[in-house]
Amino acid sequence: MSVRPRFRLRALATSAIVLGVLAASVPAATATEPDEEDSRAEVVEGNVDEGMPGACEKAGLDGESIDKSDVDFEIGESGQFLTITAVPADVEVTGIIVKGGPRYNRYEPGQRDLRSEPVWEELHSPLNDGGNIPQISHWFLCGTSTPVTTTPPVTTTPPDTTTPPVTTTPDTTTPVTTTPGSTTTGPDTTSTTDSRGPSTSGSSGASTTTSQEAVVPVNDTDDLASTGFGAGWMLGLGALLLAGGGALMVLTRKRRTTS
Repeated sequence: MSVRPRFRLRALATSAIVLGVLAASVPAATATEPDEEDSRAEVVEGNVDEGMPGACEKAGLDGESIDKSDVDFEIGESGQFLTITAVPADVEVTGIIVKGGPRYNRYEPGQRDLRSEPVWEELHSPLNDGGNIPQISHWFLCGTSTPVTTTPPVTTTPPDTTTPPVTTTPDTTTPVTTTPGSTTTGPDTTSTTDSRGPSTSGSSGASTTTSQEAVVPVNDTDDLASTGFGAGWMLGLGALLLAGGGALMVLTRKRRTTS
């Protein structure tokens, strides 16, 4: 009778140990695992790794693998969920591969309700055969580089408001001064007639000023009015007076001598 109770105790202890081992083998995230696959991803059977030649092409994505050192990301403590917060500005991500178990999830930005730009949260691998989310074995991104175009600043040249200097050309023309009452002659030869006769003056190009005196004509006879009487009687009368005066002077001297 005492053997059976001991056997039962051993059986219970063995059962407890087996249950503990089974519980330890179950992933800790089973309580939070979804009942179906992530609708944002496409499940692909097989394996692909970024170290393989043409990994992106094999995964059905364009571009090349992106260096993870240029990506901001984090993986949760359970190792099942990946969150990508930033990628290089000159990279256009074409897809994200998350591998765990016998298959992988292919995420493509802008498709199946996945945002076109980060942040991409809680990316994970497909469910395993037990319907659970396995831990992520590896993951990588594919993308193409696009040059970043920057608009150069517009430089505006202010209008030139300076006044250009005024250039004055000196006047080299010799001024011609005309004296009132004089005649200015040019290069031509001018003849001027005065009371002494004609005279000719020439010029070699310079202006010459020649004074011209007024010529007054001289008449042989006085401009006296004609009265109709001649001047001869006046000459005769004068001669008689002179003769009479002379005789008178001679008589007077004789009288003084005789007396």
